[in-house]
Amino acid sequence: MKRTIFVFLSLLVALSMVAIPGDTISAKPASSPQLSPPSPAQQLSEDELIEEIYDELNDARGLTDDRDIKKQIAGIKKGVQALEKLRRAGDKEGALNLKYAIAERLEIFINQLPVASPGMTTLAAAVPAANPLYDEMVNIRGKIGMLIDLEEREIPREKRPPPPTIERPPEMEKLIVYSAKFLCGPALGKEGVQPGSYSTAINIHNPNNGPVYLYKKAVIAKREDEPRGKISDFHRVILQADEAIEVDSIDIISLLVPEQEVELTAPSQQTQTILQTTAVSPVSSLIRFIKGFVVIYSTAPLDVVAVYTASTSVGFGLDVEYLSPSRVSTITYTPPPEEEAECPTGCVCLYKEDASKRYGQNATLCQDKPCSYDEQQNPLYCWKPAEEAECPQGCECRTEAEAKEQGLVLCQGQKIVCEYDENQRPLKYCFQKPTAEGRPGLTLSPAYAENTVGDSHKVVAKVTKNGSPASGVEVEFKLLEPDSVHSDKLGVLTRTTDASGQATGFNYTGDKEGKDVIIASATVDGYDLEAQATKAWISKPTEVQCPQGCACRTEAEAKRLGLTWCQGQKTVCEYDAAGNATKYCFEEPTSQPTTPPKVSWQANCSPSARTVTAVTGAVLTVYITAQDPTNGQAKIVRVVAAVDGTIAHDSGSISTINYSKSFSLNVSTGSHSIEVKATNANGQTSIVPGTVTCR
Repeated sequence: MKRTIFVFLSLLVALSMVAIPGDTISAKPASSPQLSPPSPAQQLSEDELIEEIYDELNDARGLTDDRDIKKQIAGIKKGVQALEKLRRAGDKEGALNLKYAIAERLEIFINQLPVASPGMTTLAAAVPAANPLYDEMVNIRGKIGMLIDLEEREIPREKRPPPPTIERPPEMEKLIVYSAKFLCGPALGKEGVQPGSYSTAINIHNPNNGPVYLYKKAVIAKREDEPRGKISDFHRVILQADEAIEVDSIDIISLLVPEQEVELTAPSQQTQTILQTTAVSPVSSLIRFIKGFVVIYSTAPLDVVAVYTASTSVGFGLDVEYLSPSRVSTITYTPPPEEEAECPTGCVCLYKEDASKRYGQNATLCQDKPCSYDEQQNPLYCWKPAEEAECPQGCECRTEAEAKEQGLVLCQGQKIVCEYDENQRPLKYCFQKPTAEGRPGLTLSPAYAENTVGDSHKVVAKVTKNGSPASGVEVEFKLLEPDSVHSDKLGVLTRTTDASGQATGFNYTGDKEGKDVIIASATVDGYDLEAQATKAWISKPTEVQCPQGCACRTEAEAKRLGLTWCQGQKTVCEYDAAGNATKYCFEEPTSQPTTPPKVSWQANCSPSARTVTAVTGAVLTVYITAQDPTNGQAKIVRVVAAVDGTIAHDSGSISTINYSKSFSLNVSTGSHSIEVKATNANGQTSIVPGTVTCR
């Protein structure tokens, strides 16, 4: 039996009769500006997409008088502005994370909006009028999706592993099969369904008097002309009598995308800072529309009910479907157990999953023959921990920390594991005492460098022996693959060290953005030496046009004209030929705060550590704290402290809300004057004088 209930009409009637609470988000139509039709993704660049998003966000603000909605739109706009900063900084991974975060925030916001405009629906028409704000925000979400697609095409990623080999449940042909359709996630108009938000919940109940074993898997369904969708592994569930479970959209996604396969990387420190200031959090789940089947194999008949919900521009829908099995067999069948083999000494009979938990990923299979079967005829095998190697003669088994403390080196120049921890991770290695000549060394400089694409870069290796330069040593240079963007350009280079122990390696010009990891290796007195250096290639920064009401000025010009940072942010609008920022966006200052900075200090004296008894004295320690009471409107730019009229501490040029520092100096016993002065960005100062007596 199938029931379909559409309730949007009753909801609209209720809305017309009941006042909407003040904390409910609602769209109040104002004068409606002309909406810009979305352009095809293939015709728009990233800059053009962002420009259209800005325009549509501005249009959206004009579609409502609700302050809460305008505040949310402003927050989304700040996220887009932060996205541009990451793009200019060349942080593509961070930009992609932020795009996902903006998309998630948009979806939450869209789901809170009514799909029809209050006050624009009549009972006579019985059809809701479209909410232009809802449609505008859906358009913006679609363009964010285009930005995500552009970024994902530019960032190289490891290919997903092929679909896993499906292990059939025991005697699958004897089981009852149920196939439930699912639709999950936000649809934006190109997935073959009405644009909106979809969810699926499949309820499974065991009406039998005993336990039932079921095996569930998820299958993605795509069009006939597309590659076949992913098929998940089976997941076994035991339902006791009268028990029930629900398989919802979250469960379906977890079946298809295990946590270790999600292609979202941790944001950089810069990205985290921007995310915090824009009140946007990076997502940790899939933001995609998926559809397909959940297939359930059962050892007995079950009650299976699928519940579908949808929120689209034409209303809210609820669909309940009672599923019948697609294949049933009434033959009672028990497969004969195979002959079980006893485990050898030191081996334990376990499932593979239990062996991995017990012995780690290096668990070793003792024999191919099963050692037991469970009640569902799933085999168990004999497992043992990975074998530990004995250290060669003259070498000792130590942790890396112990070896470093005792001055030991790797045994025979190799990393030989001699002991594992309880999770089968390497714990100890074989080490030996260094030879009488001493451990040779290899360094690579610069160890880290950052240059603009188009610049040249050179690395130099240095080999030492007994602390002195080692000449005549062959050093091999190569790039670490696949972590290096120029690995296709540079091969393997061999150079010999000169009298200074140095050998010049790669000297090349970077022609693409990314990172190169350069490896230098050499062999000295039987020791295999290796050093590593990292080279980051960044694109030349792009200039931006200052927002309306702001002008592009040098800092000197802005100071002379009395201007302040545009929108309170340091936005670069012009660079010189070397890529250095020369001009920024400034605007006329608004009303300036009149509160000067707060400053305080404490001091104490302690006996001097001087050893000359003829001189008496003390150590004076001063603790300074300063604070901007305007919380960032007039940050502290300098703090100076003087002792007995002589400057003893100067912070230099700073820009902070809170400042804390201490300094110490040797003084004679007696009374000393102390004066601490703090200055804010508006030129206002606070001076706190005082005295302290050292005895």
